[in-house]
Amino acid sequence: MYQRWLAAFHAVARSGGFTAASKVLNVVQPTVSMHVSALENHFGVELFHRRGRRVELTAIGRELLTITEGLFGHEGEAIELLRAVRARKTGSLKIGSVRPLDVMEICARLLNENPNLRLAVALVSADELLKGLLNFDFDVGIIGNRTNDPRFFSSFYKRYRINIIVNINDPLAQRRTLRIGDLEGQRVVQRTGGAFNRALNEAGLKIQPVLETSSLEGVVAAVMQGIGVGAISDSGIAGITGHPNLKVLRVSDLDMFTEAHVVCLSDRRTRPLIASFLKHAEARVPSRKGRTAANAH
Repeated sequence: MYQRWLAAFHAVARSGGFTAASKVLNVVQPTVSMHVSALENHFGVELFHRRGRRVELTAIGRELLTITEGLFGHEGEAIELLRAVRARKTGSLKIGSVRPLDVMEICARLLNENPNLRLAVALVSADELLKGLLNFDFDVGIIGNRTNDPRFFSSFYKRYRINIIVNINDPLAQRRTLRIGDLEGQRVVQRTGGAFNRALNEAGLKIQPVLETSSLEGVVAAVMQGIGVGAISDSGIAGITGHPNLKVLRVSDLDMFTEAHVVCLSDRRTRPLIASFLKHAEARVPSRKGRTAANAH
């Protein structure tokens, strides 16, 4: 009862009239008048001086307004915030990714359309990302392998060719390209769960796996130290271009690919900001040529 009366009083005081207040409250004008009159009569006070269609606050009315500002004054701000989020003009997203290129591409497109968004990006492993989605530490993310867990929605984003990276002092660095058989017996730096590992297994090669690391940075650092050869996708080449101790070689007789998939919780995929991120993550699958191995499905 009191809340309706106070809401009507606040709307009249802020809008300057009963007709304007009725539009704010989305009720007919007599209802607003009835609520204000009920408030005044119940407590035996006069809150407005009525001068035709104009109203002016009395002294007690001005004092009461300072209180109702705390009750209702921020409601308009709250509604505007929610409307802006619905329109994707503002808001925030927590994003996880196994590598930077994919996520920054999508973030750039998203911010171009919605410059007031606040984005937080963390580079994590696939396991950490999926766990973070379940704990709501992340809203959306990008992983290398499609997940079949029904708790998650995932969609293909992009495919990258896998290349071989060698130390400049390795005899293989004298080649322009490699054949997959050239890796037979080589000391190899492997990335945990990487598509390159599966390609080697599918090719039936006998290699010397000397070191395993969870990150591309670890692979690059190991190859720089001459520990062995490694793999790097097209998405990572830009980060080592021009490095004097490294050389990237394509494999001429086997197309090896790794993939990127956007992932979120299945029951959150239609949330406005997540849905917008998914929309900007659309990409065309490049055509395949020759033998193909190590798709990340």
